[in-house]
Amino acid sequence: MLKLFQEEMEVNNQQEGESHSRVPGTKSEALSLELIRTETVLSRLPVHNLAKQGRVNIQIIKTTPSGEVELKWEVSYSERYGQARQLAYKLDTIIVNQRIDEAGRPLPKLLRIGSLNEICAELNLATHAGQNAKDLKKAFLQNASAFITAKFNYRANDGTERHVEAGVTRYGVIFTGEKLPDGRKADAVYISFNDPFWEVLNNAPVRPLDRAYMKTLPPAAQRFYEIISRKIFAALKNDYARAKISYSEYCTFSAQLRHFERQRVQDQMAKVLRPHKASGYITAIKYEPIIDAQNQPDWILYLTPGPKARAEFAAAHTRRKVLKPGIATAYETGESEPKHHRSVRQAEPENDLTTPPAKFDPALVAEFTRRGITQEKAIQLVANRKPGQDVIAQLEITDQMIEHAGFKIVNPPGFYIRQIERNLSVPDTFETSAKRRAREEAERKQQARRVAEDARDLLRFEYDHYCDAETERYIETHPDLFEEIKDAKLQEEISNPRGLSFDSSELVASRRAKWEIREQAPLLTFDEFLAHKKQGTDFFLKPVGPSQTPEPTGSLPETQEDAGDIDAVPADYGSSTVARAEPPIESLPKMAPEPMIVGPEHTGTDQDPPAPALRPDSDIQPLEAEEEAAQRAASKLELVPDVPLPMVIELASDPPPNDLGGMAAEQGIA
Repeated sequence: MLKLFQEEMEVNNQQEGESHSRVPGTKSEALSLELIRTETVLSRLPVHNLAKQGRVNIQIIKTTPSGEVELKWEVSYSERYGQARQLAYKLDTIIVNQRIDEAGRPLPKLLRIGSLNEICAELNLATHAGQNAKDLKKAFLQNASAFITAKFNYRANDGTERHVEAGVTRYGVIFTGEKLPDGRKADAVYISFNDPFWEVLNNAPVRPLDRAYMKTLPPAAQRFYEIISRKIFAALKNDYARAKISYSEYCTFSAQLRHFERQRVQDQMAKVLRPHKASGYITAIKYEPIIDAQNQPDWILYLTPGPKARAEFAAAHTRRKVLKPGIATAYETGESEPKHHRSVRQAEPENDLTTPPAKFDPALVAEFTRRGITQEKAIQLVANRKPGQDVIAQLEITDQMIEHAGFKIVNPPGFYIRQIERNLSVPDTFETSAKRRAREEAERKQQARRVAEDARDLLRFEYDHYCDAETERYIETHPDLFEEIKDAKLQEEISNPRGLSFDSSELVASRRAKWEIREQAPLLTFDEFLAHKKQGTDFFLKPVGPSQTPEPTGSLPETQEDAGDIDAVPADYGSSTVARAEPPIESLPKMAPEPMIVGPEHTGTDQDPPAPALRPDSDIQPLEAEEEAAQRAASKLELVPDVPLPMVIELASDPPPNDLGGMAAEQGIA
């Protein structure tokens, strides 16, 4: 069975606007055909060398997996008459095959072909020309002398399996004036069939070919037509989008030179296919690279039938139903009652199409109507869906086909209908809207999963930081225990080294001792840590009670030690982890401090310090500055819920700025 593939967009506008009928051939096209019936067994095997020059060796041997020969076909030419070439090929396919078709079955063994002038006229050659007559006689002798060694099986018309195994020529030739087998003088050219060939002609199935079309084709293009026509008919009969044939198969059964480079293959096939595209027999071709059984590069040719092929198919199937004039039917003689055959349109169930049936999703019908298809036709298409047919995907891929067609499609709704009715195959690589939604949902879930993983990794990092800080505090409160464990670990490292290490034994022992202390310290579990985090607990801040320093007096202190109680700036500010909280705002003095004049010996400069920027009417400004600094310092303290002991976290706060600008220690306040 032919495999369905995405349709090539090399079709003409007439096809896109036509109805969805399987065979759109016009009446004039059908009447212009000249169909003949040709047997399907021998005609597919090559006999002629279609090249103008050079020699060809026709030898086809195919074996079964067990090694038994199932097809053998060898052609040997006469050295006297030479290889049967293009004229001999036209003689066999245009003249002899027509005479065989006209003779009917059973075929007589002696068949009259006609005079040489008659044959020249049918082949569009000049009549009464001596050279043409000589060429025809030579072509007849080339065909008659071609010796064939054959072995194959075929299925006959009666369904039986028949076997041919022989080494013979196909027929003998008797020219005008020569003696016939019955002793009469030949009035024209006759051929006498040999038994194996004659038996196949009488029993093999036949297929239609357009003789008028073949006469217009060059030999190579005609041979391609003979090979591909059966596949084209099969595709049309089964309503497939394309017929297919491998390049190697074409070369084998046409006796053509086979190439293995894509460009040379396409150049070769372009010459063969050009007449078929021009006539409308084929509208598009697609190449798919493959590897054959002999591990050689090969190509599958996907051919889209055109109006010419459809008209030929229609005429061939109509002709079989037409009775010859003068023959009465059984009904006309009264021997039988007529059989009433309903047409396809009458066989369809009649539905009320004014309202969509309840079993159809209105959204599904809307997908058709928004593309210009009527509601009645949309319901019909939905009702006639084949099992597993995804009409939404077919509509969407047709959207892309129309968008990238490269030309204007006259009737887009008809094009949609055509693809749905033929059950257009949708490639797995095409992303439908359903696939896109599924992909986006999967990406959203993956993104959410990554965010959750990142958040958990951050919490793990914070938890490790918390454990390290608590371990350090535990060591500060239990130094003897830490030293005892550290000494024990150091002795283990010295007596039993753990391999290569760039750290000293003491450093390794200290690290191992901390890990053991971490196991003993009363730490929160990770889940408990998460619970506290959810409550808003900050594990790196701990409230510190108000300083026990007495409230300052109304005057500024005279010594640096007293000033430190107010400014809370230790001598090694910036490196200590201990800080003292600012006194409450209410405890600040209500009176403004006296301005202080700083001399050069305190500033470390040779210049006199600038005068304080205070006016008699702004004595309250230093007090307001102190209150503002105290508020900033107090805002840095955050009360947290109680946590299990011995967790002690202290805050080192920034010292308040001085009124005159800069830190108190920097200005040398005495």
